[in-house]
Order: sequence, then structure tokens, then C-alpha cells
Amino acid sequence: MILQPPAVFPPGPDACAVCDQRVGTDGRCPNELCHGSRRRIGRIRAIGYQTGPLRQAINDYKYRGARHWSVIFGRMLLAWLDETAAADPPDLIVANPSLVGPGGQLFAHTEEVLDAAAAEAARRTGTGPRWLFDTAAPRAIVKTVPTLTSADAQAWAKRASAADLRGALTVPDPARIAGRFIAVYDDVCTTGGQLDAVAGCLLDRGRAARVEGVVLARALWRGAGARR
Repeated sequence: MILQPPAVFPPGPDACAVCDQRVGTDGRCPNELCHGSRRRIGRIRAIGYQTGPLRQAINDYKYRGARHWSVIFGRMLLAWLDETAAADPPDLIVANPSLVGPGGQLFAHTEEVLDAAAAEAARRTGTGPRWLFDTAAPRAIVKTVPTLTSADAQAWAKRASAADLRGALTVPDPARIAGRFIAVYDDVCTTGGQLDAVAGCLLDRGRAARVEGVVLARALWRGAGARR
């Protein structure tokens, strides 16, 4: 089977400079994370918007057993890094950590994409960028207990889930993080609360110098009262 990447619609130059959301007609991002004084993550970059084939591929991967998508997503992440991040490369790329088992995920979906990207990068030859993916055991940041579910939730529930996540994260070896620029990979960003919680842990417990996020898909804002 020949695997092809899904069609992707990337954020344009007028997207929010913090979270890559489409801004309103007033030029202001509707995502409250971007305006909050307590935000910990520097910014969140998106490879594409959560629409059409990309949305379907992510759902098939996470919930319908189509785990071969990890290879494609890993290649997409690697290509995005080559094109976008070479001038300001992160020192380490980590996953928003999964917890597999009761109350958690079906499998370590974010970590599998990083592993696939690392394997693809290892096969490359030439003088292109060299990316350091967190594939060690234990990972640089881990989730220790189940937390509130955030997928497809309302914005208030996502904020509660992010607050719950903060207490479930730990950094096993701060020396791997301290003083470094860390990029956190996730599949989808809606409010950005989970990525912000991960950034807070990396900054406070890992003593990272800087944390940014990169996601496969940015969920689009749907207006007042909608899920985000």
C-alpha cells in the first residue's frame, strides 16, 4: 500500500501570531489563551487546519485503528520542521504525553508519530537539518494519571481538562530539559490549554528556557458559544 499525505490547508500570513487561529474581521484572535497574562507557551504553530481529509485521517488514526497514519504524520512533521523551523531549531522535540490504559488513550498516539519522524530522519542522508526527537524511555515529560477528557468538549470543559493535566505531568530527568528550547508536538490544538499546561511543566519542573508547540491540525473558531 502506497501511503499518501492528506490534503492540508495551512494557516495564512494573517493567522494569529500566537496560536495560528484565523483572526476575526477586527484582526483579533478569538482564542482567550492568546490574550491571557498567564500563558506559558510561547506560540503554537499548525501544519494545517482541522478540516476535510486531514481531520478524517487524524480521527481514523486515533479512534479507528488506522495506525499506519503515524508514518505519514511523522513525515509531515519532519517536512514542516525542515521548511519552517530550520532558522530557529528546537533543541528537543517532545510529545504531549499519552497515558495508555483505563481512563487514558487507546495507544500512545503522539509518541508514535514522533518515533516515526525520528525513524524517517535517521534514514536521511546529506547535509539537511538534524532534529532531535524525544524517543527515550522514559520520555522527557510523562503523564502519570488519567485526566478529564478534552476531545470534542466545550471550551469551559477544555479549560478544566488543561487544569487537571497540570497535576498529572512530571519530568523524570530535568537535566534533559534545563536551559533548552523545547517544541511540543500534538495532533490537534483547539484552545491550546493542554499545550500550555505541558509548557508550564517543562518550564517549572524541567527548567526549559523556552517552549513552543507544533500541531498537525488547528481547530477553526466557530463563533460565540461554539466549541474551540
